[in-house]
Amino acid sequence: MKAEERTISNILTEQICYQIPPYQRPYSWEKENVQQLLDDIWEAYTDGDKEKEYFIGSLITIEQEKDRRYDVVDGQQRLTTLNLILARLRDHISDEAAKAELGKRILPRNVLTGEAETPRLSLRAKDQSFFRKHVLEAQPLAQADRDKLEAPRRHLIENCEVVDAFANGRSELAIKLFANFLLSKVYVVFVTTQSWQSAYRLFNVLNARGIPLSNADLIKNALFEMLAAQANRSDELEERWLELEEELGIERLEAFFGHHRTSVTAAKARGSLHEEVEPLIRSHAGGPFAFLDTVVGSAKNYMRIIEDDLQDAAGMRALRSLRRVEYDEWIPPLLAFLNQPVAGLPESEFVQLLEKITMQNWVRRLGRTARLTAYYQLISAIKAGKSAEEVRQVFRNNAQNNEFMDLLGGELYGKPFDAAVLLRLDEASQDESVTRSYNGRLTIEHVLPQALKDDYWKSRFTEEEHSLWLDRMGNLALLCGHKNYKAQYYDFDRKKKIYSDRNQKVSFDLTKEVCDQSEWTVAAIKARHERLLKLAQQTWTIA
Repeated sequence: MKAEERTISNILTEQICYQIPPYQRPYSWEKENVQQLLDDIWEAYTDGDKEKEYFIGSLITIEQEKDRRYDVVDGQQRLTTLNLILARLRDHISDEAAKAELGKRILPRNVLTGEAETPRLSLRAKDQSFFRKHVLEAQPLAQADRDKLEAPRRHLIENCEVVDAFANGRSELAIKLFANFLLSKVYVVFVTTQSWQSAYRLFNVLNARGIPLSNADLIKNALFEMLAAQANRSDELEERWLELEEELGIERLEAFFGHHRTSVTAAKARGSLHEEVEPLIRSHAGGPFAFLDTVVGSAKNYMRIIEDDLQDAAGMRALRSLRRVEYDEWIPPLLAFLNQPVAGLPESEFVQLLEKITMQNWVRRLGRTARLTAYYQLISAIKAGKSAEEVRQVFRNNAQNNEFMDLLGGELYGKPFDAAVLLRLDEASQDESVTRSYNGRLTIEHVLPQALKDDYWKSRFTEEEHSLWLDRMGNLALLCGHKNYKAQYYDFDRKKKIYSDRNQKVSFDLTKEVCDQSEWTVAAIKARHERLLKLAQQTWTIA
């Protein structure tokens, strides 16, 4: 390994090119990172000491061709940003000689033909064409196309705009002098290593030093490290990884790997995510390529869960109900089932059973360990190839129908699951072909108000009756939008008018049936409460 201080001018010089190897993460610097770098260099430039050197970190590389071509192991965020800064400063200068000087640092041109040559920096294959076209060559991007950008490309465009804003407030002379300072007085420690194995060790040492590498970065790195003698197939492995990224989106990688790991192991994690996944890669009979094939298939099923992609209406209802639960521990058993379906157990039935056990355990307020026990039993049964009846029996063994119904029959308002319960019952009261998605602001309204102020309520409810029925299911109605606190103590006719107006925007059957009542009495609440409990029993109990 060799390390030496170099200026930006020396690392971005005519004979050197850099490439981001496949195991690296995509470009991820935010606008704040770029603004901070610009501010720090500008402050160093303007502090009065023009001979002062400014250090911005290290650049660790694998030398692929002596003194000419390097893979970037660490420092790609800074190196990409430096290229981006020089590109945008170039485009704010009209002096052709100065433009050419900056241009040759990022995208040199043949002086005889004028044709652009190989860029100084090549990003990952997925983003390189975009980087060259819209950053190095400064071709404009239509707003409609910008709105569709994935995170790495969006960062590139947004960070170009940060540099534009920096340059717009300064004269051309100031920009040229600042660019000269950046090239001649800003330094990095340039580190070169000769081997794949050394690069892998450095990558993990950097992580141990506290440099923020994501679990997905480290999983990807482990895949490439495990190529060993097949290192010449790194481009092929990169294509497989890009397929995974395109299926999920980069922002979902870590969540997916967490769920996938659990869907395979049926056990709590005892280490970091990448430490848990690496043994799965090593133990896979087909090596890293076969592992990625398996993972891509699992990712497709994960996206079915995320995007509510079930064909059966009953299964869709159950899945949307699951997505309202405050935790997502139900995803691994569903992922395990989708990855390895159980003969004789339809997908829709499994999702409905999973909803039932999940809602029961949520309402019962089970601790995480108890909840996970049921899910791990399901995953283990699926992985072991158990029969459909044996899997159904796992659900039965973990069900507590009576306790669950007793809890639902008590006070519901104010519980973490109150809105989820009412939304699901509202849907269950409709035809099975109806599947609804509601993402707006929701209010749970007490029909019988929280205080007996109006004569209408005082004449119909005793204090004891009011206390008994106030927060129970039979007295609760769903409304969209903000709660109208001025209306909460009105008599029943005025409340119905408010409910009807609100229900015209987003219609809830549970609210409509309240509006259909002529009076709101103990008998009316009790009858509605019993009807909703019966509906809950049909929806969530496990036979």
